[in-house]
This record gives sequence, structure tokens and C-alpha cells, in this order.
Amino acid sequence: DARPRSPGPARRWRQSPCARAAAMFARQSGALLPDVDFSNPSESFTRQVTWTSPQPIVPCCPLQEHRRGIVPPLPRSLDEPTLPRFEEGAWPQGSVEPPVVLPQFRSLRPLYLRAQGLDTNGASSSASPSDGGAAPRGLRVGVLIGGGNPGHHNKHPAYPVNVLEGLLEYLCKAAPGSSLIGFQGGPEGLLTNSCREITLEDVFQFRNQSSWQCISYGTCADGEFTPKAREAEARRAASACTNQRLDSLVVVAGCRDLSWAAVMADHFEREQHQTKIVGVPYSKNCNFYVPRLLSVTLGFDSARRMLSEVAGNIFTDALSSKKYWHFIRCGEDALTMEVALRTRCTFSVRKAEARSLKETVRRLEEVIERRYASGHHSGVVLLSRELIESLPEMETLRDELAAILRASSAAGLRPLSRHEVEKKIQQEEALELFRRLPRAVQVSLISDTDSRGMPLLPTDLEAERILGRFVQQNMKAASNTHVFAPRFHNMEFMTYAPLPSAFDCAFGYALGQTAGALVFERRTFYVASCMDMHLPVAEWQPVALPFSALYPASACGREDGSLRIPRTSEVLRKNIEEAYEHFKDIWIGANVFQAQGPMQFGDGADVGPLSERPLVLLADCIGLEELKRIIQPVEELPPAVCISSQPTLMRDVRILANLSALEQRRLRYEPEMPTYLQGQLRAQDVQVFPQACDTVDVLAKSFPHTYGKCNAMRFLPVEQTSANPSLGRVESPTLRRPRRVGIVFASNQAPGFHSVIAGVFDHLSAEKPPAELIGFQGGYEGLIKGFVMKIDAQVIDQYRNLGGQDLLCYSSEGGCLVFKDHLSAVTGTIRKQRLDGLVVVGNMEAQVDAAFITEACAAQRLECSVIGVPVSIDCDFPFVQQSIGYDTVCHTLSAYIGQLGCMAQATGRLWIFVRMTGDAWSHIAVQCTLQAHPNIVLLSGSKLHGQSLPGIVQHVCDLIMQRHEAGHDYGMVLLPLGFVQDITELRLLFTEVMQVQANGSYETGWDSIPTIASKLEHCSAALFDLMPRDVQFEICFGGREREGRHNHLSTISTDRLILRFVEIELQRRKDLGFITQDFFRGACHPMLHHARSALPSNFDCDLAYTLGWGAALLTCIGRTGLLVSASNLNASVQDWVLGALPLTSLLRTYFDEEANDISILPANLQLLRQRGIIRPFSNLPAMRDRCGVYRGPLQFWGEATLDPQTRTTWFMENFPIQDPTSLLQDISSLAAELQSMMATAQAESRLYAVNSILTNALSTLDTYKALDASSRRLAQSLADVAMSSMVWKTNVEEGGPPRRSSSSSLLDSGCGPRQSSASGHAWGIQVSPPDGRGGVGDRALQSSASGHTWGIQVSPPDGRGGVGDRALREIAEEKPSYR
Repeated sequence: DARPRSPGPARRWRQSPCARAAAMFARQSGALLPDVDFSNPSESFTRQVTWTSPQPIVPCCPLQEHRRGIVPPLPRSLDEPTLPRFEEGAWPQGSVEPPVVLPQFRSLRPLYLRAQGLDTNGASSSASPSDGGAAPRGLRVGVLIGGGNPGHHNKHPAYPVNVLEGLLEYLCKAAPGSSLIGFQGGPEGLLTNSCREITLEDVFQFRNQSSWQCISYGTCADGEFTPKAREAEARRAASACTNQRLDSLVVVAGCRDLSWAAVMADHFEREQHQTKIVGVPYSKNCNFYVPRLLSVTLGFDSARRMLSEVAGNIFTDALSSKKYWHFIRCGEDALTMEVALRTRCTFSVRKAEARSLKETVRRLEEVIERRYASGHHSGVVLLSRELIESLPEMETLRDELAAILRASSAAGLRPLSRHEVEKKIQQEEALELFRRLPRAVQVSLISDTDSRGMPLLPTDLEAERILGRFVQQNMKAASNTHVFAPRFHNMEFMTYAPLPSAFDCAFGYALGQTAGALVFERRTFYVASCMDMHLPVAEWQPVALPFSALYPASACGREDGSLRIPRTSEVLRKNIEEAYEHFKDIWIGANVFQAQGPMQFGDGADVGPLSERPLVLLADCIGLEELKRIIQPVEELPPAVCISSQPTLMRDVRILANLSALEQRRLRYEPEMPTYLQGQLRAQDVQVFPQACDTVDVLAKSFPHTYGKCNAMRFLPVEQTSANPSLGRVESPTLRRPRRVGIVFASNQAPGFHSVIAGVFDHLSAEKPPAELIGFQGGYEGLIKGFVMKIDAQVIDQYRNLGGQDLLCYSSEGGCLVFKDHLSAVTGTIRKQRLDGLVVVGNMEAQVDAAFITEACAAQRLECSVIGVPVSIDCDFPFVQQSIGYDTVCHTLSAYIGQLGCMAQATGRLWIFVRMTGDAWSHIAVQCTLQAHPNIVLLSGSKLHGQSLPGIVQHVCDLIMQRHEAGHDYGMVLLPLGFVQDITELRLLFTEVMQVQANGSYETGWDSIPTIASKLEHCSAALFDLMPRDVQFEICFGGREREGRHNHLSTISTDRLILRFVEIELQRRKDLGFITQDFFRGACHPMLHHARSALPSNFDCDLAYTLGWGAALLTCIGRTGLLVSASNLNASVQDWVLGALPLTSLLRTYFDEEANDISILPANLQLLRQRGIIRPFSNLPAMRDRCGVYRGPLQFWGEATLDPQTRTTWFMENFPIQDPTSLLQDISSLAAELQSMMATAQAESRLYAVNSILTNALSTLDTYKALDASSRRLAQSLADVAMSSMVWKTNVEEGGPPRRSSSSSLLDSGCGPRQSSASGHAWGIQVSPPDGRGGVGDRALQSSASGHTWGIQVSPPDGRGGVGDRALREIAEEKPSYR
């Protein structure tokens, strides 16, 4: 077998598993084998399938194909040419002899699999395999996979990877001719005889995968796990095993279904049934624990790696922004603590230690206060699942509700409403908890009861939201001046279907083989396990434990005789608890986060070093001090760097040794860039280049010193002779040798910021003499106030190729240069720091600021080159083929979405609503849809454009019903963040809420929500009342989290809104008789912070480094006012073309007829709206037939990175369709020819002909321009107008053109760059005063903030059924961008 394997001893078998099994079968039985190529599993051991899975086959991506070809390594005892034998041994040191739960199995001891005994070549003295006899006949073995929980639709198991392959391969090796019968749906499949034969072809197809297509899971029926209670069920199981002639039944399951298997084993043994019961424990939450013998469970490593990746991205995001508190729900206590230790989170709250809600909230408040006192304004809190359910306040609340409901029922009263029940609750703590619960939870507590009359809780209480809101309310009630902005994440879904880690692949393979050995030796009441897994795989020791080892000592002599196996996930290892207690205070006082990054599979089957194994495993095998060194190698941290003193804001210094293994490896990655950039260059000025603005005269008046002074350019190698001279002159650039260059991160997080600064630094360091690079910390705030740090090689080497932007951070609240004093301060900082260059790294809005900084520097005659670098996850730069960060975000989110799609498909009954980053025309959503195949994505470019909320909900419900009729009650819905601005009713609701708040003073609290709702219009009030309570809070007070007065789109849970209305519509259809059964289950999963600080892909590292190098090159040759860019990106890196565009070419204008203003805006590109763009989803299956595609995590090395599709995107391929550069150059060449003809014309007729051609061309262009403007006005609707945008206002006199003003007057007239007198400029939102008519009309929400008037303006209805062309044009935020 030439496929890659992990390092280890040389294997003696060099054939594939299938060929090895066939060869042994031929030797031992003398059977004649057909002429089959056994190296191809699809042609070997194929049997008739009697049951067909209803699940469609998921397409396979290159990474999955690569994983299929990797044969996991085996322990040495299973990797020998002779069959191993089990030997009974003593309980290892540290283990306690288990209780006697069943008398007939009291004599069972641990079995250790040794490489000795029966020889696979044949002869022996006994026919019994347990006695060492000859090879027996082929065995018939049944297998089922247990998992899930009845009534809990959000609890699903992870796939037991490679267990079936290991089991079947061992059976074919030890007992040729054996059959493996798979029972569909867990124990229920056994009882109903729903089965099929599983072949080697089947198991090889899903090797190292996380797919339920081979066999699905299920759980046993509700009831007690006692022999008496399960007697009838056991008889049915025995009958099914008899009918199938099963020699053994292998149950792969968690605690619940292994308890069921123990009851079955007891019955089979008492009845002397021929079928033996063997268990294989697996649990992603580590619900089993036997010291030394069962230290970790199958599935735990993949789950903790997946959670650590996502949580690490969020941690890095918090480090960069320094303003959000993230509450993350992970899983059971063991999994939560594992992630907490691996990522070094700020604080964790576990179910086992949560004494009361009040105490938990108090502890969190103390942590937040300590963090603020030390200058840290953000943090991450990890929570265990079922945290709220386990609190004493919840028990008190349920007891009170039970008494209230019993009294009401005894009195014969009608069912009480939520409000009536709320008034009857007596205890204050229970009442407060009831008020904070989601409406669905309140209804469940009132309407659903168990057999004892106790209120039932739904499956998901959203503990992260409840706890975070309690903390927020308490801090507000205490008149705390600290800004507390919580964000909530439920990460449990991310643990159900990740691509299994190499450790789990090897673990599952060994467990399957160990179970096969138990079956072969006819053992019963045993479970397979491995010990010594901290060692290399070859040294692992396969063991078998009696079921009794899974029970605590208290299980002995139970009066009820229950065989329920308790979960041990809440019982942490002593070393784990001590280690966390040791580091807890350190992590509260400082940021020591580490990003684990995505799982990498480029090293084949290698399971990694000791430090990469699960900590729960290491806690059993190594000492406490060594465990601490693995968790955090360096405990002595350098002092934090002070960024700001008012308020105190600190930046922690990274330590190389404390980074994760993947981060350290990424630091060593050397980005590629075109080699010609490091040699002698020629620069070509491109005089013909596109511009986004069609009213260039306005730009010329607003930028008198820079507009038209800068041409586009591109760099060429010296030896290139193919440059087109008609585009512009080609010359060798003159180096200016800058002495000091500054750099600022000027926008929100995106992958690649650190690679840009590395490229800038490396180029400046290569200059003779080297130039100095300084960074401005905190974004624009640092640029305004002069928060400077020197950047040297030691600093850069700790951040190369890493995610986030915590080297310089971006904590600016305004997000841009808002006032006149800001721009003056920037030019003052440039002068004070003696900067020769300033590199502005950021999105489109940041480059608008860069354009005005360039103009201000030119007006004040500052010789400072201002260069922009396009970094934006939205990829909305015009004339730029792809921006930095887009590739990483698309690949990362596609992996997460595809994983959720596989999980939904495995459940067969779950619709997931995913809210992701992006605007209403999101390029990210398009790329993720093409890669992950969700069932529907809601975009403005779709057929939902311009529809109301009922239309959108009806469309989604129709799709759900269509898939239900096709037998698929699962699916995915993607909602970009900006899609909320396309929903007409919601925009009007936001308007009215803001107006109500503007006309009164309302405290930030739940009690203010009913008062605000009572002042809304009737339609808006009815809509508002249907929303979840937490969404009501977000709409009313979301903008106040950051001391703002307006709605932030990022705080509004659009996914929860749409899900709520979909549930209402489906219930309405059910009431009308269109639906006969309750088949819909929905869940929400926001992904706003999951990817924007992820480790950048190789492509983004290469692009960012190249553009950073190019930015430094432009400063060295003295160019200013340019945006560096690269083209031909879909080719190899060596063929990339580095160039630059004038910053003013990225701007557009908008004339407001009512306000008589011209606004200069960033010309954000929306590729879906361009002419000639083919709809991207036309080649996808119909929405009804789509099946999610999981392409696996982002890879940085290995075979999977060689696929060219991993470096191209839909945007990159379609960008040339709308790029007018080549057409403009053709027109320029034609115009040059016409000019030449006129210059050389000897006849007057030729002059007339050329003049006629030019006149007709101009007339045609003017006609198209007028038609385009007319069509834009007619097509404009509420959905076309952005909720928030950054504008530069130029007041226009009545009846005249815009007045021209210079930058000097701009800086000296007392008016800011975004606020000025009639002859100047105004940056902001212009609104009209309230009209007092009480209707929608021209009412405006006004709030004075530092001389600014912010708000919105609504026009009367325009008669077309919309709300008016100017309706809700602006809902301004502190950051003039809804991101």
C-alpha cells in the first residue's frame, strides 16, 4: 500500500486492507477467488444491498478525496501478521475495581490485546476461537449506532469515524466470509429489522469522513434501564438477532444507548442467547471516564479542535476590536474546560460550579470590572450547555409554576396567559428569571408538563443570551460608566459533523479492530477502548473493559436495579481543575489568547505531538507541572502597552512560545510575490483608467489639489518589451529614499492586515539605508492623537501571516474622520512625526478618508505620500480584481456552512438559519452558496428584491413545504447581515422606534420596551409584538451598547426574526389544513465574528504581502493619492501585475434634489447589479433538490492546497466582465488615431468626417447616460437605498453649480472636513426638522452631537406602492458603515 501513513515501524503487509482480507480468505479456506482487482475497493466484496439510504450522496471535495486515501495507523498489537489474543489482567494503578452491577458478570476483568496466539496461516489444535482453535466459519455480526435523545431535537451525536471499517476489516482478516449487518436508526432499527449488509466498498467510501450516509443513528425508547422495564424490548431484540442469525451485536453509542446495550446483554446471558453484546463507547462530550483505561472518548478530539478553531477566531477578533464581550456556549463541562484551557479564555462558567444565577452574574461583573480597571475593554466567556436549566432559580420557578397551574386547573379556570402567570409568581428571583426567558420558553413552561405535573423546558434556553443580558442589566442598574457590549454565540452545532481529526481517525480505527477481536473471541458484556494514547500510535494498548467499569461505586446494590450509565462529562480531572485555577487570574488580568486555527491534514495520518493531544487525556498520563507547561509555556508575561489613557486601553504583547503550534508554523510561511518586484523595475503611467464617478467636475472642485494630478500606473520588469506605449510613458522610477513611513489600520477586522504590514516592513528594511516604519495604534484614534509605536523585526516576526489586527488594533468608534478637527489633527500628526509616507490599510470607507488626507497634505504642502491598500472582506472595490481578506472569509465560512448542512442532513429534521457578514448584495454570500450549496440565500439580487416581509416568509415556507413533500425535512437558509435593510416593514419599524426614543427618555431595560411599543403605529406595533423579546431589546437599545443612539445592524438578529415568522406562517398553514403534521424544526446560527479574524489563507498572505510591498514601493518613488492593486490574480503569482489607481477614481456623487446637496460617496461595487453578469446560481441544483457540500477546513499545506480551485473565486472570475479598463484603452487608441488623422488631414472633407464621427459618438454617450440616469430613478425603491452610508456633503447654491473651496479654507474656516458653511463641505447626515404633522411625512429623528445633526428623513408615499425615494435613506451609526 503506497498511500501515506504515519511514522512508525515498517508494516509487513503492503496490500490494501481489502486485498489482505481476500488473500487470507484464500489461504485459510481454499476458496477460489474471482479475477478481481482487490486494490480497487469498489470491485471487491460487493454484496446485494437490501436497504437503501434515503439521503442523497454528498459530492466529495479534493480534501475529502485526499482523506479517503489515508490509511490510519494501528497499534503494534493489531499491526502484526498474526492475530492478537486478549489476555486478562489486573486493574491498572489509579483505577478502582468497579461495582458488581450484574452478578453473572462479576468475574470479568480488563482484557489486554497482545500480539500472540492464533496464526493467520492456519493450523491450530482447537476449533473454538476463544480456545485458540482453527479459524471459524464466517461470522454474522450486527452493528448499530446509538445517539440523540427523544424530544431533544438539538442534541445530535458526532459520527464514530472508522469504527465500521476497523470492525469489518478485522472480521475479514480473522474470519473470512464474515458479514456485517447494519441496523438503520439505532436500537429501533434492530427492533424493526431495518437493516442492510455493509460491505468493504461502503466503509472505504467513508473512510476518515464524518458522514451518516452509510448507516444512520438513533436512540432507544424512553423508559427506565432496568431488566424488568425493558423485558419486552429485550425479547424483540433477541428475536431480531435470531432472525438475522447474528453471532454478535456491536453497539456503538453513548451513555444512554450503552445502558440499553447492558440491559440487552443481561437478558441475552440469562436466556443463554447465542448473540454476544459488545460495546464501543463514543461521545464528543467525553461522557465516559475510567482512569487510565478510558481517558478520552472517540469524537472528543474533533469536537474540541473545531470549537477551539471558532472560539480562537472570536478571541482574536476581540483582541483586535477591544470593545465586545463574547458569550460562547460550547458543550458539556469537560468540552467547555478543554476549549477554555486550549484557547486561554477570559473566564468560563461550568454547570457543575454554577451555584445560583445571582452568584454567577456577580462573579462575571467582578471579572468585567477587573478587566476594565486593567485597561481591557473586551473579553470572552465560555459557558457549558444546560447551564440555566441546572440553576436553583429554575427549580424554584418550576415549582412555583406547577403550584400556579395546579391551582388554576383545580378552580376550573381557562388556561392562564404569560402575563397572568407572571403576576402570580411570588419569589423575586424566580420572577426575574421568568421575565428574561425567551417567549417560547415561557410558553413551554406554562403549557407543557410531564407526568408529575412539572413544567417542561424546551431543548434550547440560550443560556448565553440570558446570562449576558442579566450582566448587562445589572451593570446598567449599578450606574456603571463602563460600556458593555455583549455578543452571543452557540457553538454546539459546530461539534456535530466536523471532518474528523487524525487522532480520532486512528482512535476509531483501533476501536473497530478491538471490537472485532472481541467478536472473534466470542466475548460479551465488554466495551472496546485504548490506553497509553499519549504515546505514538504504535505503542497504544488496545483493551476491553467490562460494562461494569462504566458505573460508579454507588451503582452497586441499587434498589431500582437500574443499569443507566451516568455521564462523567461534569466530573473534571483533578489536574485539569488545578491547572485552570492556577491560570484563571492570569487570564482575567491579561490577554493570553491563542488561536488553534483550522485542522490541518497535510501531514497524512500523523496524529501530532504530545502537546496536541486532548488535555483530558494528558491529565491522566502526565504530571500537573508538565500539563501547565503545555497549556501555557511561558507564565511570566511582559507588561502591556498603553494605547490610550482616557479611558485606559492596553495592548498585550505576544510571546512566541505561547502561540499555538499552527500559529508558530504560519509564522515561518514565506509568502510568494512576483519576483520581478525585487529587481529593477519600470513604471508606466496609465493615463486612461476608469472612474466610478460620472460627474467629474464635482470631484475636481472638491479635490482641487489632487484630482487629475495622479494617473494610474503599473510596474513592469526591466526586460519586458510588450508595454503598450499608447497607454502612457514607460520610465525607470526615481527612488526618493523615505526616512520614516507610518501605517494605520483604518477599518474593521479582515484576514491579511498583518501580512500587509510585513510586506511594507520588508521593503523598507531592504532600502539603503533602511527606512523606519511606525504604526498608529487604535485606528484613526491613534492617527488623530498620535498613539505611535515603532515597528521592528522582532515585532513583525511575531505577527507574520496571522489573523486579526491586534498588532495595531482598530478601536475607533467613529470609524472615520468625522470632524474638521480630526483632519487637522491628522495633518498635524504627519508633520510632527516627519512622515515621508502614510499607508492607509482598510476598506472602501477608509480609502475615502485617505483621499481627503491626500488633499489636505497637498493643500498644506506636506511631502507625504498617502497610499491605500484594499483590505475588505466584502470585496467591494471597483476596478480591483479582489481585495485582501475575501478569500479567507469565503473559504472559512463555506466550511462552517457546509458542516452545518451535513449536520442538518444527518438529523433529517432541522432547518438552520445562518446570519453571516455581508451587505444585501453580498459577494461573500454568493461564494459561500456556490461552495456549500445551502437551499436558499436571501439577497437583494434575488427574486425577493423589493418584496415585503410576508412575501419573503411565504417564499421560504413554500420551499420548506416542497422539500417536505420530497421527504427532506432539513435545509439551510443564508441571510447576509445587510439583508435586513431590504425588508420594508422592518425599516419602517426601525424608523418609528427611533422617533419614539427621540421624543422621550427611556432607560435601557426590559421594562421600557412595553412603553416604547405602545407608542408605535398599529401595524408596526403588531409586528413588534410578534418578535422574540431579545430581538425587541436589540431593536430598541442595540445602538446604545457603544454609546450610540441608532440601530446597529450587527446587533439585530435577523435570523431569529425570519425563523419566528416562518414558524408563525407554517402554524397558520397547519391551522388551515394545508399541513397535517408538525415536521418543522428550526435553529439559528449567527456567523458575524467567526471568520473576519481567521488565519489568512495562502492566497491572502501572498496578495497582502505583495500589495504591502507595492505600497512601500510607491512611497519610495514619491507617488501619492493611489490605491495599490494587483491584477491577473487567477494566474500564478509570478504572472500577477502590480499597479495602482487614483483614490479619487473610487468615489461617486449623488445629487439630492430636495436638500440641494451633492454627496460624495465611496463607489462600493455590487457585482450582482452589473450588466452582463450571469446569475451565479444558475448551474446549481434547484433549491428543492440542493444538498449541503462540506469541503473541509481551510488547508495551508499538503495535497489539498494544490487544487487551483482553492485560489479562485466567483468574484475573481467575473470581475473582468464589468471592468471597463480594456474598453477605455481601446477607445483611447481609436481617439488617438482620429487625432492623428485630423493632424495629417490635407482635405477639409476629412476634417468634417472626423468631426462628425466624434460628434455622433458624444451624442450617443450622452443619450446612454441620460437613459441610465432615468432607469436608475425609475428603478429606485426602498431596497435600493442604503441604511447607513458615509457621505461628503457639498452644499449647492440655489440655481447654481457647487461652489469651489480649497483645502486651506477647509482647514482654516472653522468648519470641519465633514461639516462646513454654505461654501464649504459637510460630512454627515442632513435632515429636515420635524414637520409636526404626526404622520410619516418628513419627520426626522434629530439628535445634536458635537454640532452634528444625525438622523433619518422619510418622504411621503410616492404613489408607486413604495415608501418614497428618500424614505429611510440614512440610519446613521457612530461608524458610518453597517458593518
